Amino acid sequence: MASNELFYDDFEPGRLFPPCRYSIGAADSDAFIGTFDHSPVLDAAGRAVPGNGAASAVRSVHPILVGSFQPQHAAFSWPVGVLHAREKVRLLAPVYPGEELEASVRVKDKYLKNDKRFVVLEITVRKLENARVALVAERSLVWPN
Repeated sequence: MASNELFYDDFEPGRLFPPCRYSIGAADSDAFIGTFDHSPVLDAAGRAVPGNGAASAVRSVHPILVGSFQPQHAAFSWPVGVLHAREKVRLLAPVYPGEELEASVRVKDKYLKNDKRFVVLEITVRKLENARVALVAERSLVWPN
């Protein structure tokens, strides 16, 4: 985690933090997927693909895990009391376990509403092997008073 704790006044729209490189391993992806119920992977004919053996399907990493707080934590730290208020995620390409990723965090906006201080971040995740954007997340955070 970054050692530089940022406060509301430290954020300016347009600020771009240095990129962060990371990957998500198969064990972490499987553990995350195992935390909730999901339907089976289906083949082209609509039949469930067996979950074991050589015919086992490789699941892509869940978008919530791809757009996790990891790149944000690498960019900066924040004071106790910051709340996650809203998230919009656009998945543009699947990410598979072990793929090398690079995420950039940009301050999209900051504003006051109902005496609360909001910071809106845009996190863009690219696949390093082909520079393709895999995911864009817009995350709104409420900063403490």
